Amino acid sequence: MALPLDDKRLRRLIESFDRRRDIEYFYGPFLSAAIAGRDDAAMRLIMRAALDDGLKARMIDEIILQSHLFLGYPAMIEASRLFAGIHARRHKKNQLPGSYSMKDCREWNGEGMKKIKGIYGPAFNRLVKYINSFSPQILTWMINDGYGRVLSRRGASFHLRELSVIATLTVTSYTNQLGAHIRGALNVGAEPVMIALTMDNCRFFCSQAKIRTARKILSRSTAA
Repeated sequence: MALPLDDKRLRRLIESFDRRRDIEYFYGPFLSAAIAGRDDAAMRLIMRAALDDGLKARMIDEIILQSHLFLGYPAMIEASRLFAGIHARRHKKNQLPGSYSMKDCREWNGEGMKKIKGIYGPAFNRLVKYINSFSPQILTWMINDGYGRVLSRRGASFHLRELSVIATLTVTSYTNQLGAHIRGALNVGAEPVMIALTMDNCRFFCSQAKIRTARKILSRSTAA
């Protein structure tokens, strides 16, 4: 059973965070875990605290936007709606978007290939063979949409995005994908201690059994 998160517990966590690291590495993954845990009250607490601690609204938006890759549009829309109630901004209404350009699509493919190769490293060719064995379309979406259109957006570093993905996958317990993103985060320079902290903070949104499973996967990944 997950621990309840309240303002007092959140303040203690923030105070204990190693401030030699950018504070966004605390808030981004923590918010991702709350979105995955469908905890509206916790999301509001974290969003307000993040803004009070100087995080830009753009970064919070980016963490929310990328959540649809792993949780679907409903989770993203609900989290974005909550954030709009906390940090109101003026947006153009009644305006339909234009179509993507060919230049956009080429850039997404190029950036997506760089990101996915950075994440999977020498295992990239095995990944291509594996995904193509059951759905080549998924590989296209992973590269162009996931790693290109979404995870290559400005507003949040790729390092932060990967820690936030790890938080989401710890809560949802998709262990195969979690293992891949743990190895990927290590490949792009994430410290094992930060990955472990990200997992431990998920205890407010999932069971201890899921945390233990995630920590075991991390241990195997760092020992390899």
